[in-house]
Amino acid sequence: MSDNPTSENPSSENPQDPTRPVPPTEPVPGAAPPPGGYAAPAPGASGGYGPPPPQGPPPQGPPPQGPPPGQDHARPGFDAGRLGTELQGDAKGLFGSLFDFSFTNYVTPKVVRIVYVIGIALIVLGWFVAMIAAFTQSVWGGLFVLIFGPVFALLYLIMFRILLEFYVAIVQTAETIQKYAHRDQIH
Repeated sequence: MSDNPTSENPSSENPQDPTRPVPPTEPVPGAAPPPGGYAAPAPGASGGYGPPPPQGPPPQGPPPQGPPPGQDHARPGFDAGRLGTELQGDAKGLFGSLFDFSFTNYVTPKVVRIVYVIGIALIVLGWFVAMIAAFTQSVWGGLFVLIFGPVFALLYLIMFRILLEFYVAIVQTAETIQKYAHRDQIH
């Protein structure tokens, strides 16, 4: 017998030998999965990404059909065309909406274009006044406002536009919810 115990039977004598085959391990019932990975499949279960096994008898009879003829959706009495005209209708105009004390008609979508044009005019006017005031103080200040003033005016315009779009989106959401509640008779 030699001094090296791994020379005769390396798989049984030296457990630290890297050439020794490792026996497969079975998952221990109730044990946690290995760190950083998935647990081994249970005995008898197929592992991998294959289709799941069937869960019961197949359904009997013909497959379910779509909605009855003449109806677009499963909801009885739903008419998409009527809803579209309801969402666009109910317009009282600007003055009718201004003096609607029940607040069922919103004025924001009607005046937002006017407010946006006024906002653009005020931003341009403010830049022009700032440029004149800067030129009266010094030429370099006036040139600075002349060159970089449009950048600041554009930033103000972007923020103003986002603010107006936010208000319009809130009002449109409220109008749509109101129309659906009216259609579904939820008051």
